[in-house]
Amino acid sequence: MALTTTKSKFDFLVKLNGLFDRKEKMQFFGVMIAALVAALFQTLSVVSVLPFVNLVMDPGKLDQNKWLKVLFTSFEFSSVYSFTVFLGFMMLGIIVVSNFVSLFATWLKTRFIWQKNHNLSVTLLRKYLSLPYVYFLDKHSADLGKNILSEIEQLTGKLFMPLLELITSGIVALIIFALLLFVNPLVASVAVILFAFSYGVIFFYLRGSLRERGKRRLKENTGRFISVGEALQGIKDIKVLGRERYFFKRFSRYSMKFSRLQIWACMVIQIPRYLMEIVAFGGVIALVLALLASGERGGQIIPLVSFFAFAGYRLMPALQNIFHSFTSFQFNKAVLDKVYGDIHEGGIRFDEALDTELPEPLAFQERVSFTNVSFSYPNRKDFVLKDINFQIGKGTSIGIVGPTGGGKTTLVDLILGLLIPNKGTIEVDGVNVKEGNVRNWQRNLGYVPQQIYLSDDTIARNIAFGIADEHIDMTQVERVSRIANIHIFIENELPFGYNTLVGERGVRLSGGQKQRVSIARALYHNPEVLVLDEATSSLDVTTEKAVLKAVKNIAKLKTLIIVAHRFKTVEHCDKLYLVDKGEIKTHGTYKDLLKDNSLFQGMAKGGYIKRKI
Repeated sequence: MALTTTKSKFDFLVKLNGLFDRKEKMQFFGVMIAALVAALFQTLSVVSVLPFVNLVMDPGKLDQNKWLKVLFTSFEFSSVYSFTVFLGFMMLGIIVVSNFVSLFATWLKTRFIWQKNHNLSVTLLRKYLSLPYVYFLDKHSADLGKNILSEIEQLTGKLFMPLLELITSGIVALIIFALLLFVNPLVASVAVILFAFSYGVIFFYLRGSLRERGKRRLKENTGRFISVGEALQGIKDIKVLGRERYFFKRFSRYSMKFSRLQIWACMVIQIPRYLMEIVAFGGVIALVLALLASGERGGQIIPLVSFFAFAGYRLMPALQNIFHSFTSFQFNKAVLDKVYGDIHEGGIRFDEALDTELPEPLAFQERVSFTNVSFSYPNRKDFVLKDINFQIGKGTSIGIVGPTGGGKTTLVDLILGLLIPNKGTIEVDGVNVKEGNVRNWQRNLGYVPQQIYLSDDTIARNIAFGIADEHIDMTQVERVSRIANIHIFIENELPFGYNTLVGERGVRLSGGQKQRVSIARALYHNPEVLVLDEATSSLDVTTEKAVLKAVKNIAKLKTLIIVAHRFKTVEHCDKLYLVDKGEIKTHGTYKDLLKDNSLFQGMAKGGYIKRKI
């Protein structure tokens, strides 16, 4: 049990260390120095109380204290009263300086924490963007967004900030305790034992619940983000089907559980403060009564009690911050585990493409070759594609057809470099495409998916997509829009032409209009290979013909790869590949397959929609 606890603490420190770089560690050291200076000033403000109160209660103390006597003589004060006034202003000055130093230290801590919040957020987004496409297949985008925007803030605000508070408050508490021991060892020792024991009992009693409820908070927060994201993204279907109540109650359930856990954690942190205040003030009263019982006079008691009361005033927040820090560690350890795990996911390094210009395209002069390619998704034993062998010659057009679930989408993702084969090779002019050069191959590709993503931005920015305004070539934007047969619509029917906002996910455009914008986007960087994945499924027949004719006419030297259910789209391709059950069952021209293959015949006639289960 003890070994497990020690290992857990060591693991906690390793993960903390792994989230800070060298520069941040130096900044952390600077914050600690500022905190130490603030602690010393707070201690000095406590020390300054005792001589002032002593002198007020008994002016004769001036002759008994050599330091006061030296100060009185050095500044040539004319009376004890004027010296007392001087001490009062000096004490006030020390308190003012102490508070300003503490304020500066707090500013440094706050700046450090929020800068770390920014650094971790961009680091986590950077890591997600660097991970391979397969990573996202079993992840929910709302969960990943929640980690970047919500959990990072929870980590920095509820774990890193308490860590700083623990160190600074610990320094303050140690110095004040040392001072109390110097003034009155017995009273100080009793106070240390009483407070440490009380906070320790409360923390050890609650630490298991804190850890378990912290994990639940992480889970309920994930549910909140996913449910609200799905409710807003699916608003059209929700409105048509009248499912508002279901999605509202779904979010409300997660939100209520999350809120209750947050309330519980906040109360656990605050309750000891009020209990300890009772103990502290009860201790002051007990101290007064004990001193009176021992025969001390009121005038002798007041200076000592005032000193301990002011010391307690400085000490109680420090002790509460220490307790707060430990409880926050326990409650938010699950967040640390999650963020650390995601940032160090699989030991994968960050994609250098985030820091550099796009690489040169991989030379493509002859063909793309698939040789004995097999692929299986993570956590699945069966192969989605098995022993795929075929070639795509440059300048040719091929169609990939087959029933739903046959493996067409996976095959296209392999062509796009989004997936890497488990077995076999994909070669471009004899060069094996793998992780090290897949970005070079992708520079040759234009891709039009079936499910179109448009950002809430202008038409022009959606076509150029991901290019800064100053680098957008409007001549090229208009050129590819003409090819995609959408230029006239943009110029004549949209209020601001290419500067018209399309709304979230292109909500202000029809399905066909969004797909034509996507086709224009795919053509913007003049790719060698154009992949159309059901890209014309939302177009009317006339527009579909016009778009495909325009693409083929303007790109006669380009390679076209078309995935389609509507066979009108692929009937003029040079070659078709029929994919079913993870294998290429046959290949040939449209006429050949229509003549010789029964599965293809059934699909072409509309009699085969999907494989029966």
